[in-house]
Amino acid sequence: PCLLAALALAAAYGQAPLYYSNQNQYFLHGLAQTGPGLLREDGLANTLDPTPLFSGLVNLTARFLHPWAFHLYHALLVGAYAAALTGLFFKLVGPAVAARRWPVFVALLVLVHCAAARWLSYRLLHQDYPWYFQSGVAGQYVLGAMLQPSVFGMLLVVAVCLFVHGRPFLAGTSVALAATMHSTYLLPGALLTLGFLVALLREGQPRLAVVLGAFTLALVLPAAAYVLLTFGPTSPETFAESQDILVNLRIPHHARPDLWLDPITALQLAWVGVALLLVRGTRLFNVLAVALAGMLLLTLAQVATGGNTLALLFPWRVSAVLVPVATAVVLSRLVALPALPSSEVPHQPEAPARDGPSLALRAGGDLPRRRNTVVQIAALAVVTALAAGGIWISVGGLAFRSVAEEVPVMDFVRRTRAPGDVYFLPVTVPDLVKSTRGSLSSDFKPPAEKQGDARIIPIGLQRFRLYTETPIFVDFKSIPYKDTEVIAWRDRLRLAEKVQAQLREGKVTEAIAELRRQGVTHVVLPATQTVPGPALERLYEDPYYRVYRLASVHSPG
Repeated sequence: PCLLAALALAAAYGQAPLYYSNQNQYFLHGLAQTGPGLLREDGLANTLDPTPLFSGLVNLTARFLHPWAFHLYHALLVGAYAAALTGLFFKLVGPAVAARRWPVFVALLVLVHCAAARWLSYRLLHQDYPWYFQSGVAGQYVLGAMLQPSVFGMLLVVAVCLFVHGRPFLAGTSVALAATMHSTYLLPGALLTLGFLVALLREGQPRLAVVLGAFTLALVLPAAAYVLLTFGPTSPETFAESQDILVNLRIPHHARPDLWLDPITALQLAWVGVALLLVRGTRLFNVLAVALAGMLLLTLAQVATGGNTLALLFPWRVSAVLVPVATAVVLSRLVALPALPSSEVPHQPEAPARDGPSLALRAGGDLPRRRNTVVQIAALAVVTALAAGGIWISVGGLAFRSVAEEVPVMDFVRRTRAPGDVYFLPVTVPDLVKSTRGSLSSDFKPPAEKQGDARIIPIGLQRFRLYTETPIFVDFKSIPYKDTEVIAWRDRLRLAEKVQAQLREGKVTEAIAELRRQGVTHVVLPATQTVPGPALERLYEDPYYRVYRLASVHSPG
C-alpha cells in the first residue's frame, strides 16, 4: 500500500517544467559550476550559497545525467511523503482495519493533493482550495510544483512517521537531513525533535530521550555551524539593514504575521487542532502538540517584539509539516469509521444472524466482503484516474505556466550569447506589504492572471538567466542571503528603477552612462518602448520585446 500510494501521488501531484519559480534561484549556483553557458560570470551566482548540498546535487545531475533526472528526484520525494502519510494511517487505525480499507485512504490522500482537484477548484471557484490541506501558513509548504531545497522538508513528515512507528533514531536522522539540505528547517526540526523528547519522557523513557536529543543535535551541528559562520552578521548595523530589506521588501508575505494571518490561516490551525483531538492519548499527540505550542509561542513572541531575526527564522514554518500530518490523521479517522477512535481496533466476534447486524459491523468491523471488494476497486479506479489527470495536466501545460511570449527573445539571447555579456532586464519592484493578504497558490493561474495579480512576484522573464545561461544585472525574484550582498542587491534594484525611468523620460545618455559603469552590455525592453539615438544598437525585435546592445565607445581620432 505504501508503494502504491507513493507511485500514485507522484503521478497525480503534477510537476512544473524546468525552470519554474524558485528553481530560478536555487538552481543557479549548481548550474553556474557546470557550464557550458556564461552563468559563472553572473553576479548572483558568485554570492554565498545558502544551500550548497542542493547546489552540488544540481551540479552533478547537470554534468552526468539528463535534465529529466530533476523530475525523477521530485517524484521520489513526493512518493516518500505519500508513503510516510500512509504509514501513519496504518499506525492510527491498526493493521486489521488498514488491511481492508487502505485503498480508500490512498484515494482520499491522493484526491486532496492531486493536480486534477486543484485545477478543477481553480476553474470552478477561482481559488486553489485543496492546497490548504497540504500547505502551511504564510505561504510555506514542503511539497511544491518542482524540485527545490524546500521539498526536502518532506523528510520531517517521514521523521514523524518513523517516530510513531518506534524508530526514534531514524526519525532524528531524517530531521537532520532535512535541516542539512535546507537550513530553514533547523527550527521546525528542533520543534519536532522537542516533541519526540516530550513523548519519550511521558512514556517513562528519559534515558532514550536524552540520547535521541544528543544524537539529533550532533547531526545538525554542521549545518547550523555553516549558517552561522557563512551568514552571520558583518556588523550589527549591516545585519539589521539586510534583515529589514528581506522582511519588508522581498519576503513580507512569508515573514510578517500581520500580512499572512487571515481566516484561511485560522481554519488551517483549527484543522491541526481537530487532528490533535483525534489522536489524544497517543505518541503522535505529544509530537504535534509540542510542535504547535512552540510555533504559537514563538509567533506571539515575534508579534510582541517585532523582531526581524525571529521573523526570518519562520517559527510558523513547522505548520508546513503539521497541516499535511493533520490531513492524514483526519482522513485516517474518516476511513476507519465506524471503527473505534484508537490506534488499534479490537477484534469483535460475529453475532448470530438472528440478532441482526453483527457486533463487528456496529463497532466498526469489516463491511460485507462483497461490498468491501467493490469499494476497494472503486477507490483504486479513482486513484488511477487522478494519477492520469496529474500526468495530463503536467504534460499538457494546463498548470505551472510561464509567459510563452518571452521564449523567442530568450532563444535569441541563448543563440547569440558571448563571454562578457551582461543583460539588463525590465525590473518591477512590487509593494508586497500593501498587496499581500493571506497566502495563495498561483500554480493554476494562467500567466495573464498572474501578471495582473499584485500579490504575486512579477513572473516576466524570471527564467531568463537559467534558460539563456547568460548573466543579468538584477531581478526581483532571485536574491542573495549574506547581509552585505542583500544590501547590494537592494541597491541594484534601486539603480535599475532609476535607469528605467531615465529611458522612459528620454534621458538616454545618462541611462547608458550608468549601465556602462555597471558593466551592462545589452538591454531588453518591451517592444512598446522605443529608445532614440545611436547609443543603443537594436539587435532583435518581436511583438513583445526588443534587444539592444550598448554601442561601442570610440576614442576621438
